[in-house]
Amino acid sequence: MSFKHWRRRGTLVVAGLAVTAIAVPGLSAASAAKVPGPALKLEAAQNSITVNSFRGRVGFDPGIWLAALGSPLEFDVQRAAYTKPVTLTQIIHPPYGGVIHRPLPPRLLDKWFGLKRFATLTMRNSAGKVVLTQQATFCPNFFPARVTPGSPPSSPYPSQCGFNPFTVSQVWGVQKDWASEPVLFVSAKLPLGVYTATLTISSEYTRLFNIAAADATATVKVTVVKPPKCCPEPGCCPPGARHPSHRMGLGQRPPAVRTLTNPPAASLPDLVALPAWQVRTGHQKQGNVDLLAFSASVWIGGNSQLDVEGFRSNGSPVMNAYQYFWRNGHVIGRARAGTMGFDSKKGHDHWHFEQFARYTLLNSHKSLVVLSHKVGFCIAPVDPINLLIPHAVWNAGPPGFTGQCGFPSTMWVTEKLPVGWDDTYEQDIAGQAFDITHVPNGTYYIQVTANPGKVLFETTASNDVSFRKVILGGTPGHRTVKVPAWHGIDPEH
Repeated sequence: MSFKHWRRRGTLVVAGLAVTAIAVPGLSAASAAKVPGPALKLEAAQNSITVNSFRGRVGFDPGIWLAALGSPLEFDVQRAAYTKPVTLTQIIHPPYGGVIHRPLPPRLLDKWFGLKRFATLTMRNSAGKVVLTQQATFCPNFFPARVTPGSPPSSPYPSQCGFNPFTVSQVWGVQKDWASEPVLFVSAKLPLGVYTATLTISSEYTRLFNIAAADATATVKVTVVKPPKCCPEPGCCPPGARHPSHRMGLGQRPPAVRTLTNPPAASLPDLVALPAWQVRTGHQKQGNVDLLAFSASVWIGGNSQLDVEGFRSNGSPVMNAYQYFWRNGHVIGRARAGTMGFDSKKGHDHWHFEQFARYTLLNSHKSLVVLSHKVGFCIAPVDPINLLIPHAVWNAGPPGFTGQCGFPSTMWVTEKLPVGWDDTYEQDIAGQAFDITHVPNGTYYIQVTANPGKVLFETTASNDVSFRKVILGGTPGHRTVKVPAWHGIDPEH
């Protein structure tokens, strides 16, 4: 959902959503057995775990994994148009070669978040009484792991089942002989004691994927104890705490390449501005300011990734930025493309490319009313928007940025956005949100412009600008906004 420190929704959608039961009509055990898909099996990483209780609450990863053995577990999730329903298709890679496209009931989808009610986690105390039941939506993409030393060395699938209201297609999957966790985290109020945690795949899915009964359940012993008085280790932290245990490096400097004044179209991205979404009003007591906040996304289509790199010289606070052009997995050239500046404000503390996008509030005649002060961007993939177009990259690495935007002492920064992915920002603070304190009620448009200075080469500029109609109302200190649906998409309601 959103990471990137995370600068938008901030919600990692994991297992644990309660949903209605799902039936798969017309699918018998015999017909399911004929489907040459992967062998699916639940496996516990450890037989027993000990977790610390903090004020009567525990938070832990049960460590029960779903392995896809013999072939990948893969799904295409897409819609033909914004007004069309989302469809679910299993992509089967049989041992005899070829590909089988197997349509599945759309009712299995929990929107774009995964397979709903895939499994149930049940915890029982030492007396056998059920003390917790948690139903799980399963995103196959989250935090995969190799199962054996002979497993493929990498996974081609994305690392999330992200959600953006304008998403067109996603790919979900567990690589052959890899595994993913249907339940990533359990948070509950439990007394000290010994418990049995059992994860069971729902009967609808055991029939659908021909999962043997013995492989559809796994159990872990959970012992809840008091934390030690001195608790310096990361594992002792209360639920929700985070202890970064890694250092971010910057990789090797790219090889010298020639400057191109007319790069070939096959090496160019296409920056696409999506309409503003999550539009809402707010009031800031300090200064007595009314604000119009929103989220904005720019995604990459075209023939190649967007690769913008900054180079520092002579201790300058500004980096010269260059766009690098890729074809067939290789850099073929570069061109000057604006600047990067270091943003030391709280929540940033990294280098921003300063010509990525611009946000403006226009009146009903589409004349400028308010300009957002947001001008810098740490470019990185946030949401998969369309992973089934040519040149799309399924696995974009960890969602959001993870240090690639540099530090004060950095000499070189590379910021990339692969084909099929977007970069999303929330404009919800003064300076970035629109100040509407003195803006009269009426009809306006939020304009999102990608590549506003035309410093980046792209396949077309025809989709660099989007408009979202908004209708302001209310009174000072209590402003309201109505946002009509856009092509059938209504993320505000």
